[in-house]
Amino acid sequence: MKQGIYGAASLAVALGLSGAAHAGKEDDTVRWASDSLPSSIDYYQHTVREGIVMMFHIWDSLIYKDPQTGEYVPHLAESWEIVDDTTIELKLREDVVFHNGEPFNADDVVFTVDYVTTETLPRDIFFLSGAEKIDDYTVRLNLTEPFPPILDYLVNMLPIYPDEYYAEVGPDGMSREPVGTGPYRVTELAAGDRIVMEKFDDYFGGAKGQPSIGTLEFRRIGEFNTQAIELMTGGLDWIWRVPPDAAERLEAAPGIQVDAGELIRFGFIGLDAAGRSGDNPMTDVRVRRAINHAINREGIRDAMMGPGANLIDTACAPSQFGCIADQTVTYEYDPEKARQLLAEAGYPDGFSTEIYGYRERPIVEAIIGDLAAVGIDVNLNYLQISALSPLREEGQLPMWYQAWGSTSIGDILASTGHWFRHSVNDYARDDEVLALFEKGDTMDEDVRREAYAELLGIISEQAYIVPMFTYALIYAYNDELNFTPSPDEVPRFYNASWAE
Repeated sequence: MKQGIYGAASLAVALGLSGAAHAGKEDDTVRWASDSLPSSIDYYQHTVREGIVMMFHIWDSLIYKDPQTGEYVPHLAESWEIVDDTTIELKLREDVVFHNGEPFNADDVVFTVDYVTTETLPRDIFFLSGAEKIDDYTVRLNLTEPFPPILDYLVNMLPIYPDEYYAEVGPDGMSREPVGTGPYRVTELAAGDRIVMEKFDDYFGGAKGQPSIGTLEFRRIGEFNTQAIELMTGGLDWIWRVPPDAAERLEAAPGIQVDAGELIRFGFIGLDAAGRSGDNPMTDVRVRRAINHAINREGIRDAMMGPGANLIDTACAPSQFGCIADQTVTYEYDPEKARQLLAEAGYPDGFSTEIYGYRERPIVEAIIGDLAAVGIDVNLNYLQISALSPLREEGQLPMWYQAWGSTSIGDILASTGHWFRHSVNDYARDDEVLALFEKGDTMDEDVRREAYAELLGIISEQAYIVPMFTYALIYAYNDELNFTPSPDEVPRFYNASWAE
């Protein structure tokens, strides 16, 4: 398949098909494509990345996070105050309207919070118990318990919906005719296939600022070679998830800019240290350390990840709050050390086991090759994520490869906390780690940093996982488009502009 993808792109260059790559600027329309799109654009009814991107353009949240500085700034809320560990009071802007003309006020916030805390949803806001209207432009958010990364979750997981409109049309209506306060309003929609959005003339601006580009047109195009050819022939202005080899060819095409950006997403190998899948060698720390030494992480990164991806020693992304590597161990690639540890653990001739994967099969196959070199015979079970997830949650996996994007949350509670707080996904079940997480359940950032540094050190010393590397996205786009990547996998076209 790679030959087909890269061959098609190379052929397009050879034929000189890239000469029309500036059509977007002429009619002030950014045309972009990706390989998937949720059938429902209602944010609270899906978990698809492209739908999250749409959310940032159609809707707004109370607070915004600057993607470059990481600073939290007012948005729909003009200010906020942390009253105590479980209460936040927000003063709302009074100059905001929804796309249908409905004015924004406290009723919309209370409605949205009530909806997401009482309905069964894929993205349940578990940390909120409710919202209280103080007056038309003042609300209080009540937390179920102290939740330190509350601001990050408010940024990424609580777009505010119009109470009157949503009560009338429900999720089906919101998906057919989305209405938000965001910088763009939807004008055309073919579910799961195409969306056209136009700049909202009455947009209040806020932290996002006023959008520059008049129209955004999204199309779902499943094959990358088709995306690449359309980019070079002017049918598209922007694509992402470009394979490294294809990036080299696209860079050679006139009129196209290629860029890469590191993400919050990172990869790791999960190991069944707790023996949830039954008696297995991974319950021995020497075996887990051997596996860490056996994997040529740098070689796999260099061969398969492309620019922007970096090696990690932590069970989190370095850009996340609390991801502190001061006490972590670096397991250098050392096959001989791996064999020695296996022998000490009683496996001088290695052993056989299973590994599960659902994405980046070449990476998993490279891992299998490295393990085979030290005597560990690994059988690959390659599944769809929908089939793998229940097995993982039921504790049936001795080993698996996992990529984790933390729902774009810049705090380790969304990464390390997801995998090591005795949840259905925790294959370590370390009580000391859990106690340190509980110590970090405070709004005191210094206490949190100290607790998180220590627990990350324990996870590393016990080799509960094999941390691999961060992910990076490669983008290719019309070179007259001013575009800046961000680590949360959200292209912000409302901050893009055409070159003068």
